[in-house]
Amino acid sequence: MPSKKEISLLPNEENSHSFSARFLRWITSVGRVVIIFTELIVIIAFLSRFWLDRKNSDLSEILRQQKAILTSTKDFEDDYLSLQGRLQYIKNFYLSQPDYVNNLNSLIQSLPSGIYFQNFNLSHDKKTSQVYAKVQLYSYQEDAIVNFITNLKLNPDIDGVEVQKIEKKTKDSKYYLNIALTFKKA
Repeated sequence: MPSKKEISLLPNEENSHSFSARFLRWITSVGRVVIIFTELIVIIAFLSRFWLDRKNSDLSEILRQQKAILTSTKDFEDDYLSLQGRLQYIKNFYLSQPDYVNNLNSLIQSLPSGIYFQNFNLSHDKKTSQVYAKVQLYSYQEDAIVNFITNLKLNPDIDGVEVQKIEKKTKDSKYYLNIALTFKKA
């Protein structure tokens, strides 16, 4: 039987100090260190996976809780924003409207007793910001009508007074009066 030839990459004893033998010994020892170091990294990564999974689970739970809080407060936030928008609209509307309350108070201060309103209409000209009033009233006393017109002309808040109609009906002994008023600009 023929003898088997063996191939060995390890240096034999006669050339153990040759360059190739030293290089081969160095590469195998460094290779072992690299393999051991790589295995340590793999083991550390494997063990840290448990810690990272737990951290991921905790963060996912916190995220679910915060998402639930945001979902529950969304209706409140929508209501709040809607209310805030309506209040802003009311504020803008109020600022663009004339001050009818002061005009009415000024008219009431000029009103003597014995005058009764039938119809009262306030209007506002947006271009000139002027407030107008058309008043239909009646009284049983002629003096009350005269005092009322005099008070209106003396009122510092009223710019103009125009008596449009004065009528006395004999059946009911009432004086009917239609007046157009122009209030001063605020």
